[in-house]
Amino acid sequence: MWRFARIFCASVVGLLFVWGFINLHNAAPADWEHFVERIQLVPALLGSVSGVAWALVILVLLLALTLVFGRVYCSFLCPLGIAQDIVIRLRRITDRLRGKKPTGPGRRYAPPVPYVRYVVLTLVIVSSLFLGAVVLAWLDPYSIAGRFLSGIVNPLAAELTNAAVGEQVTAPAWGRYGWLLLLVGGMFLLPLILAWWRGRLYCNTLCPVGALLGILSRRPLMRIGMDPNGCVRCAACVRACKAQCIDLKTYRVDTSRCINCYDCISACEHGLRPHLVNPFRSPGSEFSPAPPKRDTREKMPADNSRRAFMGLLAAGLPVVAASPAIAAGSEEGEGNTALATSPPGSVGVSRFLSHCTGCGLCITACPTHVLQPSTLQYGFSGFLKPYLDFTKGFCNFDCTACSSVCPVGAILPISRSEKQRTQIALASFHSERCIVHCHQTECGACTEHCPTKALSTFEGKVPSCKADVCIACNACVEVCPQHAISLVSDGKEGMHATIDRAKCIACGKCARVCPSGAMTSKRLLVPILDEKLCIGCGACSYACPVRPERAMQITPRSRHLTAEVLREKPAENPVSTDDFPF
Repeated sequence: MWRFARIFCASVVGLLFVWGFINLHNAAPADWEHFVERIQLVPALLGSVSGVAWALVILVLLLALTLVFGRVYCSFLCPLGIAQDIVIRLRRITDRLRGKKPTGPGRRYAPPVPYVRYVVLTLVIVSSLFLGAVVLAWLDPYSIAGRFLSGIVNPLAAELTNAAVGEQVTAPAWGRYGWLLLLVGGMFLLPLILAWWRGRLYCNTLCPVGALLGILSRRPLMRIGMDPNGCVRCAACVRACKAQCIDLKTYRVDTSRCINCYDCISACEHGLRPHLVNPFRSPGSEFSPAPPKRDTREKMPADNSRRAFMGLLAAGLPVVAASPAIAAGSEEGEGNTALATSPPGSVGVSRFLSHCTGCGLCITACPTHVLQPSTLQYGFSGFLKPYLDFTKGFCNFDCTACSSVCPVGAILPISRSEKQRTQIALASFHSERCIVHCHQTECGACTEHCPTKALSTFEGKVPSCKADVCIACNACVEVCPQHAISLVSDGKEGMHATIDRAKCIACGKCARVCPSGAMTSKRLLVPILDEKLCIGCGACSYACPVRPERAMQITPRSRHLTAEVLREKPAENPVSTDDFPF
């Protein structure tokens, strides 16, 4: 019964987890579709730090389950743990088909080496103080599995769907991670390779979640125990144990490493069963007679070392929780610019990097594909975390998909009206690249696609100069209010006027004073930007036809601001003194 319950729960969790990341239509899934992502330990922990109420409730429930039942999270809810269980099962089926006996290093008890996982957990905590969640993002089992599904399984599912339907239903996003697919695949395959070789070795050595839960599960209320009176030492339970934590010599189960898969209970016909115990009773006193004295070479770490580590953990977690605020406060005196643009709802780049684990769930949900995994766009601390790449798309004015699916609180839930006023970046107009100025032709692509009307047009007189007609009289230079005109020599025609398009405001004064007709102007609609209305969505830049450098450039904001809203004056009713104005 215990094993069946675990398999059923893990199957449901695994299927819902995969379904939430496949998301072929790149839309915000329903609440039930990404509920599994929210009940993961690291997302719940980071969400609690972010002040998300539901994350705190989930975190308390997960910790309570661990204190009562032990590390049930690792077998029932962890997506990477479920994948490792599948690999272990395949290994055992393969061995059975090959007629190989169930022996080897993965089928016997292994003495605990807790200091390895303690060092890893300490490294994660300390690194969070200085680098944000970058190390945690590399080792967190949820994030590792999420990136694999986002970068490899999602486009593969799109390919299979298109092949089954016979037409392209959705475009496979293989280029989303680029060469990073090798790293994403390698990070996912490493735990699976270790699982094929030694069972849950990754969970009890490198996984920070396993290390934290191992500390909390040393004395669970419901634990698996061995009855010395009933055990016949057939070692069936030892061979079935994925964590190599059952010691027949002492009749002990190392609950800090036991992942509660209950395979041992199904394999044992004698003295192994789960039971309620008094957590304050000394180890080994659950059954009578007491187990023999343990070999000192295999003794567990001293309580003093555990207490010291728990003190470090207790001291470090508040600092980790406060580190985003500290980092945000350190930026107040700096200019509000960043290396890359963080999603709306993230408040700012510093806070976003401190909370995001780079799982890729928001990337698969983004309908315009503007969210892309970063390499060094944020710097080292933002490796593999999403940023807005305005060369790939733009941030849809009415979309809040990324904020609705983020399970870690890095992107806080934001309403549509709030999102439409959040300035995540700032557009800048480079007239020297604009085809209206350079080629004297109408365009208007940027203004047509601006959702906030921050971009508008005015009828300007765009000048141009014929070098072979110019007599270098200097009249245009003196009349230009922007000092955009200067005289240069090309070595052939002699001196002639040249126009600096970056300074020109298309006033047309130069053409009016030119005596030779070399300076002419053309009436065109010229773009103009109101920065107070701009939210930095990138629609203007994405629509701009200029290549390779676009006339509309986007400058990221390190701290998101609130843009103003264009308020048009209402139309006035006509006033007439006639009795019949119509």
